[in-house]
Amino acid sequence: MSMTTLAEIKQQYLTKALSRPVKAYGVKMGNGRITSLSDAQGFWVESCSIELIALVDKKYLKGDTIKEEIPIEPLNRPEGFQYGYDLYTFTTPDLKADNLKVEVLEKPLIGKAKVKFKSGQQFAVKSQLITDELYQSADGKYYTQADLPENSDEFCKERYSNEIKAERNARISDTDDYVKLPDITVARSAGAKRSALEDADRTALETYRQALRNLPEAQGFPFVPWPEFPAALAYELQQKVDARQNMRQGGFNA
Repeated sequence: MSMTTLAEIKQQYLTKALSRPVKAYGVKMGNGRITSLSDAQGFWVESCSIELIALVDKKYLKGDTIKEEIPIEPLNRPEGFQYGYDLYTFTTPDLKADNLKVEVLEKPLIGKAKVKFKSGQQFAVKSQLITDELYQSADGKYYTQADLPENSDEFCKERYSNEIKAERNARISDTDDYVKLPDITVARSAGAKRSALEDADRTALETYRQALRNLPEAQGFPFVPWPEFPAALAYELQQKVDARQNMRQGGFNA
């Protein structure tokens, strides 16, 4: 992470978001959240915490057992359960012998049977075709391109500020052993013989650590340059920074 501008960061974040288009199918959970994303239709399964009462077609009922993946009409559905979509029965291994077992409350000659499922029974909803052109923001939610938070100066500045603070903390941690271990030696360049730190090196190290601590108060933060490494530690500290940067490559915050 080097010094950059807000415009550059916005472009970087927006490009990243636009590289994450939504899949063809998913279950919209509200407030921009989508789960069970896939290129093909499938089920999203959730356990119900209450004894669910529902109407079912009698042809799916055999004794006190109901078939799997058949539609039901819930009568006492908990608010928000499975986001209001049509429910389907689904196998629940944790219920063992009680899996898909129901108490038959009513079984009229005409019409559907009324049954009660055990608490903990799982129910599924089918993922829906997503026709909107949506993209995933760094906040994990999906938006149209125009509504992406990455278009906002405030969102981008806050996100970048958090990233710089995290890297600042990591750079301070990078130097902890040089402070804690009086006999520590360093390699001042690639392949160089290790040598002890001198008093001037330790003074430069403390100056560097204090500059990192003060970084968030610098004018223009987070769009500020990093403090220069102490000369004696520059090679080793750059290696640590580069290792973190390599780990970020291809990651969500890359």
